[in-house]
Amino acid sequence: MSWQATLTINNNTAYNITVTHNNIGDLTVISPNSSWSNTDQESTPNNTNALKFWQQPNVWFMQGSASFGPTAGVYVDRGWMDPNAQTIKMTADANGKEWVQTQNGGETLLAWNEFEQGGVITLTFDPE
Repeated sequence: MSWQATLTINNNTAYNITVTHNNIGDLTVISPNSSWSNTDQESTPNNTNALKFWQQPNVWFMQGSASFGPTAGVYVDRGWMDPNAQTIKMTADANGKEWVQTQNGGETLLAWNEFEQGGVITLTFDPE
């Protein structure tokens, strides 16, 4: 099976985002008003990237995730926030299927057979 996936994260918030890959560890820190992109392929079919939002190191404001692979599909979760203090909106796009998250709870964007060949996942975080 041949597949490749590109994950792009656009951070339009006031927070830094640390991206931590389940197999590799910390990949990067995305500063406020910055973007980052990474491509995974055949050698890493199980990809879960934890997204940790922070302003002070090791003091997490919110933790979300993006999981994807050729046998898993694409699952995204902006992260849990106090229901009375929703301040971050996530717009997710996986191979053209879009979903907006402004409340708690994640979403399976693509089933495994919709992501067998991989594709492009874009997560954009904006203040709400």
